Amino acid sequence: MTARLSSDDRNRIQIRKSFFNRVFSTLESRLWPFRVSWFKTVYFNLRTLPFRDAIKLPVYIYGHTEFSSLAGRVEIAGRVTRGMVRIGKREDRGQGVTNIRNLGLMVFHDGVTIMQGCDLYVGPSGRLEIGARARIRENVHIYASLSVRIGALTGIAYQSTIADDDFHYLIDTATGAVAACKAPIVIGARNWIGSRTVIKKGTVTPDDIIVASSNSVLSRDYRESVPPYSVIGGVPARLLKTNIRRVFNVVSEETLHRHYANSSDSFVIDPAIADIDGFCVRQVEKGGTCV
Repeated sequence: MTARLSSDDRNRIQIRKSFFNRVFSTLESRLWPFRVSWFKTVYFNLRTLPFRDAIKLPVYIYGHTEFSSLAGRVEIAGRVTRGMVRIGKREDRGQGVTNIRNLGLMVFHDGVTIMQGCDLYVGPSGRLEIGARARIRENVHIYASLSVRIGALTGIAYQSTIADDDFHYLIDTATGAVAACKAPIVIGARNWIGSRTVIKKGTVTPDDIIVASSNSVLSRDYRESVPPYSVIGGVPARLLKTNIRRVFNVVSEETLHRHYANSSDSFVIDPAIADIDGFCVRQVEKGGTCV
């Protein structure tokens, strides 16, 4: 006859498992080969920043990161604190080597995270600026020959490409006109850019939009045709839906996780009385990051 465990016994076993999971997870994270490389961190900061900022080590460089060139400059916008920018970090989908070739100017705001496998190129006359708590996911390629600006709290998903340069000229054979092959890119604040999106020269997005479908192509100024809190997507990208907003607030996300873990009913808040802005972004603006 098999003995049945009481609910108290099951709870104690679950607590014990949870404790050991935390212990082993901590060990794994510290022993994992993709942790911070202190040699590369010190080298990058001393090579690219004024000494008074470099000694604070504001930029952490993780293993599997290479420097093709650090001949350009790096600026930290705002108060300089240790580890406020992280480059080459690995989480769940990291592949390959993170590569930095900076011949121009990189500007980082507080809380920027660039994941493993990204390729960052800034040309001699180029400028790349990444806003506060923006998150660049794995294997994203960014080419700033002229200017690329990414807004605060914006997330660029896996294997996307951002390039302000077509690298070649095209001629209209009927008129003889040759258009410029470079144009600045401006990605608004609190954008959520879906996986494998291609963002081409001259793209400008408003704040608070979502690029929902993978493999979308953006190639123009969307500010007049796309209002905030909209979803766009497709080839070329077009307006798909309005009045949709990403929930960045980590406290709200935890509330939603708990709700849908225990219920199949929709979670609804009353827009007439609720603080939608606070529900979506307020907590993350105080210190969270975009995932």
